Amino acid sequence: MQQVCLLTVVSLFVTSAQCKTPGLQTRITDRALEYATEVALDILSKQVTGQQIPDQHGQSGDVKFDITGMNVKQFTKPSSRVSLIQNVGLSWSTSGTGLAIHGDFKYKYRKGIIKISDHGSFDLKANGINFQIKIEIGMDGTGRPTMKAVGCSCNVGSADIKFHGGAAWIYNLFSGQLENKLKDMVGGGNGLLCKQLNTLIDVNGMKSLQKLPVTVQIAKRFLLDYRFLSKPSFQTKFMETYHKGEVYWNAVPVDAPFAAPPLLKSSDTSRMMYIWLSDYVFNTMSYNALKYNQLQYNVTNKDLPSGVLNTTCPQSTCIGKIIKAIGTKFPNTTVMLYMKSTSMPNMTVQNGSTVVDAAGDIVFFAQQPGGKYTYFLTLSATMSATISLMIQNEKVFAKVLKLPISVTVKDSKIPVSPEGLNFIVKGIVSVFVEPKLNELGAAGFPLPVINSVHFTNTQLTVAKDTLLIATDLKYSG
Repeated sequence: MQQVCLLTVVSLFVTSAQCKTPGLQTRITDRALEYATEVALDILSKQVTGQQIPDQHGQSGDVKFDITGMNVKQFTKPSSRVSLIQNVGLSWSTSGTGLAIHGDFKYKYRKGIIKISDHGSFDLKANGINFQIKIEIGMDGTGRPTMKAVGCSCNVGSADIKFHGGAAWIYNLFSGQLENKLKDMVGGGNGLLCKQLNTLIDVNGMKSLQKLPVTVQIAKRFLLDYRFLSKPSFQTKFMETYHKGEVYWNAVPVDAPFAAPPLLKSSDTSRMMYIWLSDYVFNTMSYNALKYNQLQYNVTNKDLPSGVLNTTCPQSTCIGKIIKAIGTKFPNTTVMLYMKSTSMPNMTVQNGSTVVDAAGDIVFFAQQPGGKYTYFLTLSATMSATISLMIQNEKVFAKVLKLPISVTVKDSKIPVSPEGLNFIVKGIVSVFVEPKLNELGAAGFPLPVINSVHFTNTQLTVAKDTLLIATDLKYSG
């Protein structure tokens, strides 16, 4: 959005008592609001400057006048303050705004047989302009955030007008009335500034909220749900939001049969924004991936270093040489591995460490003439991957640090030695699985922010069941 950073930032984050533990929680502090209002006033200045003001017509005693072609030439930024109102939203007030307005005039003076008419231009300087507006923040029936401008008020401290051209003594007959007219046009609940503010919040602000991703598709099969669980609530120094933070199967969005664990408690407000991301988000995705048969794959020679799944080879690094029974029983062909998870992969976040535990079967087939496959071996495998996490470009990225894998023979039509199992783990499974996991981690996990808001000075804390992101913000509108 190119309108008001305050609205953009507010639209991202907003707490209330929950009957359901969230998968994601956010906090925005007063530091972020202070920054947001500064950017908001810069944007408001650009919008007000050049604004056309409707023509005015009037009469003061014996003088009729017409004021036309008015536009705002200058907007002086005021001092600004935002405060949080419990159960409502925000109150935004300013003091010391200044406006410079240029326009044209013409008048007719008639008294008895004396008739005078003339035209010229004028410059008006309005100073000591103060405005106050409340912003109600809530949510609609679909879990999207909403905002609404309430009770805008604006008053103009003083107005000084200078005319160019015409007879000065006649100006004195209507200048006071004209100053009051222009003060009323700028100030008041229906004046220029309040109209601009109401539009920014009710129109442009709501457009910004529509850009907030409350659902995100992942790999075209999964749906990440960031919708609000409840209306916002507000504290003195910050406001928070609670989001569902669950990943569904896109075609059948049904809740997982387990709840999110409690999130880490923190009272820190030194950064602009905080995001608590539960391991529940990952675990609901892996639950649906298992349920809808996404955790299975046929591994062939195209997935591994050249020839490693050959049953006959001149070198000593193919499966038929290492496990001689395979080479003897199925010569001059290749092996296919059918890998599938037998239980839901589970992420555990605790004490600075992130671990993904998984278990599955590896089923071996030898390719036969005509494209048929002959089964000969099943291994049970367990994996406990330690991963590192990082935040970049408003996404969570992951990389495998350690990948211990152990296998046991579950069923076999051929003899398999310990050396053969070790080759399968190190030369085949690890070589395939680790790059695949890193490929997934490099894709990044999206966080609920609008494109124009970026993280800076970001810190990631890994605690029990929780990734806590503490960051400052930069608006790039």
